[in-house]
Amino acid sequence: MYEILRFQEIFEAKREINREDEKMSPKNGLYLTSADYESWQDYFGALVKDDYVKPRPGVCATDPDLKSKNITFVVTEKCNLNCTYCYETHKSNKKMSKQVAKDAIDFLFDEGKVNGYFDHVTSPGVILDFIGGEPLLEIELIDYIVEYFKFKAFEVNSPWAFNYMIAFTTNGILFKTKAVQDFLKRNKGRVSIGLTIDGNKELHDACRVFPNGSGSYDIVEEAAKEWVKIDGHPQTKITLSPFNVSYLNNALRNVWNLGINGAHTNCVFEEGWTKEHAKIFYKELIKLADYLLEEQRYSKFYTSLFDESIGTPLVDTKNWCGGNGRMLAIAPDGRCFPCIRFMKYSLSERKEQPIGDIWNGLNKKEDNKWLNQLKQINMVTQCQWADNKKCLTCQIAQGCSLCTGYNYDKFGDPNHKATFICDMHHARVLANVYYWNELYKNLGIDRAFVNNVPKDWRESNGLCSNM
Repeated sequence: MYEILRFQEIFEAKREINREDEKMSPKNGLYLTSADYESWQDYFGALVKDDYVKPRPGVCATDPDLKSKNITFVVTEKCNLNCTYCYETHKSNKKMSKQVAKDAIDFLFDEGKVNGYFDHVTSPGVILDFIGGEPLLEIELIDYIVEYFKFKAFEVNSPWAFNYMIAFTTNGILFKTKAVQDFLKRNKGRVSIGLTIDGNKELHDACRVFPNGSGSYDIVEEAAKEWVKIDGHPQTKITLSPFNVSYLNNALRNVWNLGINGAHTNCVFEEGWTKEHAKIFYKELIKLADYLLEEQRYSKFYTSLFDESIGTPLVDTKNWCGGNGRMLAIAPDGRCFPCIRFMKYSLSERKEQPIGDIWNGLNKKEDNKWLNQLKQINMVTQCQWADNKKCLTCQIAQGCSLCTGYNYDKFGDPNHKATFICDMHHARVLANVYYWNELYKNLGIDRAFVNNVPKDWRESNGLCSNM
C-alpha cells in the first residue's frame, strides 16, 4: 500500500501543476499546439517518474516504456446511428453481460492470465476505454465495470486503485440523459469524453445520420453545449471523408464557436479519395489558416490538421499504430483482441484474429504467430510492396498516418500499408507550409516550415503554397 500512496502523491501533485498550466494556455505562450491538447495516454504516462517505474525481476512486459495501458471494453456492438463512413461494418445486437464484465475485471488483475502483456509495475497507470457501437447505450454496465474495477484494484493492492482514467467516445445522442450525467458526477475529474460532432449541421448531417436517414446534428449540438459546461478543456474528434471534406472550413469554425476549442481531425484511411478531393482539402485548409491568422485566433483554437512536426522524411521507423499489440480490446463475449479493428464487427471480409480470452488467458507472443507478426511491424517492413515502396523515400512521410487493422482488412496482411490518403497528406502538408510560415512571420519568429512537397505533385495538381 505504501507504493500506491507514494505514487498517488506524485500523481496528484503533477495534476495540480498541469491544471495551472492549462490556465496559462497556450503552453508556449504564443499559439496552441498538440501539447495543449495531449491525449490521456500522453498526459497520464508523463505523470510517472522514471525512477519510480522499474521493471520487476522476471517480468517481461510487452511495452516497458508504455507507462499507461489502454484497456478497451466493447460493451455493445449496437448503435443508434448509421454513419456513412463507419468502419464497423458488421454491427449487431451483441452486448456484454454483467458476468462477462466482472470476469473481465478479475482477468485484468490475474498475472497468470495476462501473460506479461502488461504489468502493474511497468504500466502503473490504466485507461479504461469504453466503446461500441454506441457505448452509452450500456451506461449502467459501464458504471458497474468502473465500480467493480475500483473495488478489485484496492482488494489486490494495485497501483491502478488510484492511477486510472475513464474514456469513452460517444455520438452524443444519450449524453444528456440522467444516467449518463449521474455517472459523470460520480467520476468527476476521471472521465475523458470524446463527443463526435462533425463540424456544422451541413457537414454533420451529411454523414452522421439515424437509420431512417435523418440527421443527428441538432441533438448533438445540445449535448455539446452541455459538455462544454462540464469540461473546461473540451476536445472533439472530426472525421473527414469524401462526402464531407468540402465543408471543412465552416465546420471547424462552428465547432470552435460552440466552445469546443480543440479539434482532432483526420481523413479516413479507406479508399475513395481522388486528386479532386485533395484540391478541395487544400483550399479548405488555406481558408481555415487565414481564419486562424486573423485576430490571433491561433492562440484560442486548435486543430490537429496544422502540425509543426509533419512534412519531413521519416525520422522514426516505429509503427505508432496501437493495433500492433500495444492495446487490448475485450469483446462482448470475453474474447481478447489487439484492437477492435481485428474483431468481426470491424472487418469487411477477413477472419477475426483473437489473442486469447478472459477465462483461459492471453496467448504469449512466442506461441501466437499472429501476435508475433504484429510486434514485428515497423514503418520499413510495411512499405515493401509495389504500391507503397515510394513511402520509404517520400520527403514528407512524417505525419502520414495509418491503421494496422485496416491494412489487414484490405490486403489480408497487417504489414502492408495502405496509401489511399497519399494525395490528401500532400495537400495537408502544402497547406501547413502556408500556415506556419505566415504565423512565424506574424509573430516575428526566425523559423521556416520547409516546403518538401514534390514540385511535380504541386504542378500536376495546380496547387502552390501561397508563399
